[in-house]
Amino acid sequence: MKKLLMLLMIPMVLLSCGPKEIAPERPVQDAAVETATKDDAPVVEETEAVAIEALSEGLVVFTSGDVFVNRDGAEEYLEIGDTLVQGDVVETAEESYCEIQLGEIAIVRMEQNSIVAMSTLFTSEQGSNMSVDLEDGQVLCKVRKLLEEDSFKVKAGTVVCGVRGTEFGVSAKGSADVLLAVKEGAVAVTPASLEKIAELAAGEDALDEVVDLIKEASLVVGASEEMVIEKEAFKELEEIAPAIEEVVKVLEKKSESKAAADETALTAVTEEVVRQAALLKAVLEEKPEVVAPVVLKKVEISEESLEELASTDEMELISFTPVETEEGKEAPAPVLPTLYKLNITVEPAGASILSDGKEVARGSLKRLYADGKVLNFEFRLEGYKSRSLNLVVGSDMPGEQRIVLEPEEDLNALLPVEEPEEVPVVKTPETAGPVDVKISCEPSDAVLTVNGSTAEGAWSGQVDAGSSIRVKAERNGFASQELTLTAAAGLNKVIRLEPRPIEIRSSLGNGNLVGALSGSMDRMIGADATGKLTAFNASGEVLWQYQSGNSDNANSSAVINGNRVYFSGGTELVVLNSTDGSLVAQYPLSEERSHIFGRQVMPLGDSVLFPANQELVVMDRDGKDQRTYAIPETSSMSSSLWKDKIVIADKKGTLLILDSADGSTISSIPTGSLQAVAQAPAIMGNRAVFASRKGVVTAVDLASGSVLWERKLDRTVFANIMAEDEGCYVYTTKRELFALSWDSGDDLFPAFSDISAVPGYDKGRLYMTDRSGMMKVINASSGKVEGSLDLKDSFTAKPIIRNGILIGVGTNGNFFRINTEGIR
Repeated sequence: MKKLLMLLMIPMVLLSCGPKEIAPERPVQDAAVETATKDDAPVVEETEAVAIEALSEGLVVFTSGDVFVNRDGAEEYLEIGDTLVQGDVVETAEESYCEIQLGEIAIVRMEQNSIVAMSTLFTSEQGSNMSVDLEDGQVLCKVRKLLEEDSFKVKAGTVVCGVRGTEFGVSAKGSADVLLAVKEGAVAVTPASLEKIAELAAGEDALDEVVDLIKEASLVVGASEEMVIEKEAFKELEEIAPAIEEVVKVLEKKSESKAAADETALTAVTEEVVRQAALLKAVLEEKPEVVAPVVLKKVEISEESLEELASTDEMELISFTPVETEEGKEAPAPVLPTLYKLNITVEPAGASILSDGKEVARGSLKRLYADGKVLNFEFRLEGYKSRSLNLVVGSDMPGEQRIVLEPEEDLNALLPVEEPEEVPVVKTPETAGPVDVKISCEPSDAVLTVNGSTAEGAWSGQVDAGSSIRVKAERNGFASQELTLTAAAGLNKVIRLEPRPIEIRSSLGNGNLVGALSGSMDRMIGADATGKLTAFNASGEVLWQYQSGNSDNANSSAVINGNRVYFSGGTELVVLNSTDGSLVAQYPLSEERSHIFGRQVMPLGDSVLFPANQELVVMDRDGKDQRTYAIPETSSMSSSLWKDKIVIADKKGTLLILDSADGSTISSIPTGSLQAVAQAPAIMGNRAVFASRKGVVTAVDLASGSVLWERKLDRTVFANIMAEDEGCYVYTTKRELFALSWDSGDDLFPAFSDISAVPGYDKGRLYMTDRSGMMKVINASSGKVEGSLDLKDSFTAKPIIRNGILIGVGTNGNFFRINTEGIR
């Protein structure tokens, strides 16, 4: 059974009556830190302030990774400084996090794979009423000491957890058991159905005693306690469910009568409220255990729960400054703080970001900070020199900070070159004739050249004793050897060649590349996280670079069609000359056309097909619109081409096959892969495979229009699936690689984890790097590791492999040209 884990932490925090006037000295920044004023980073002359429009909104104060909001059925990317309103549903992807401040009373941290609905966001002069519905995942909440009129609640499964004048944190998974753990303070647990009555009973005198009974009977989990709340714990509530439903029904009916100003109906329903309240009161007095079942037991908080709650110590609740009230005058509204955005990226991406000695993020941090706050960061990663960054928040603070850690040792050093083996001179008698000589080589398929004649793996023959034998041994991917031997009776020489898979290692001079490399060995193009494009050849020579406006680029790749390069992202589409990188055309992208998740254009003859939310746009080679094909149910995908037909899935999971000439629908195939994002359907022959954002993978027979199979991975998928003869390979945002059978969708072999990027494929083998810096060669059918190579680096984008030569780019733009034949 999946466990719904709920962790609540409650320290006592009071707002001060007013701010102290402190003017901190501005610390000096570590000279090794690269800020936005550097030539290779975006220039930020002034950091934009973020205004809080209303206390009845949620404010996104921190994000890391991929965070989304669903509002009125439309899903959008969520960033720091964005606001949330009642009814919004927020979701975090794998290895993604978010912190939301609710008015001035609470801050909620969503852990990875979490879904939270903003149930109630209400603030008035009388107080604040805030509640969230934890549908899945984990949250940690921090709440200031509440006034009598304030309330903050978290609903999870069948229970509602109410803070009693304190601060807390919550986490949850699935729709099964709940674990409630409290670090400090107290949290009341109430069945959700009874909590509904308490909410509707405001101003109903007849229900005051019922509400009091519910409060008195509710279980309270105190400091350093935890309790498992099983899904069936409130089973006895079923016995009084009809009574509860009648009260809720009559209260809702009364609310409708008030709205309609129907006095006759209002009088009748008021009498019914009194009658139903009396019935429910009698039931609760007779069976108080339905509110607090005896099966629920509190125990001492576990070390695991305390560890989960530790991160709440680093959560900061932004304070609002009360304004002094003149005698006899109405109190003015509190002063809303001035906030500024700070975006820190660290290379390598796995580095820890510490604030005042405690880890707050890995690889990147986006957070809002109040004006004047002093920040002290440190960046650490094993094998690299640590760095620090000290800032005072304000308009003159560079909002974009790029930190590059230097290795403690030279990671670009080539593999050690061994000295050629010394061959002893064999003395022979003065009167010597022909002798038998054998020479062999490892690997056995190396080419031997002996005194001008060649052989594969081994050579044997007769040579005059005492004469010289000139030998050369060569093998693709290995260091060749040349030596001279002296012929002697019984000479049997074995030459062992050393693997030399790394042919070139250099630097491209850019940040971490993302997505996939594009192009051929003559000209490859990669895009880094800042939206900079770099073109280079197979020798690692940089041909040109272009800085686009698509910053915060997480998954976008360049597309080459003829002598044009197309690159789209969250801000713009640029069309470049592929030869010199000169700008041909530049188009700003509206929200409807935005490609923030890695959507990209598709070559269509001399034209390109640009995917938008509600349409496919056919553009000429310079990016000008020619015609559009409507997508009625909208789509967030890229498109593919199958037998001159366009293939794309809409948000309802229907795979569409369209005529490329006029956009008419040839076939539509319903599937269970809803809301696929960014990726294009992967096509192998007549089969296509794609995945929903939540990891439902679907394989379709395009010729017959039928679904072959569906497989639920419960993982977020943005990258294109790899469709190969042996199977289809799915790379998830959790850095896992799943290998699925074309026949059934079952695993070909167990998933690989901690993979740094989408792997390369060549001749039945997968080439992948993990974040420890090791490259592995994997049999694509069995998953067997057939070779490995310690790169001391990890690819950040999908590599290119042509004729046994692999081109990959590691952290900080480290270029690798690898002869795959030399990997052992």
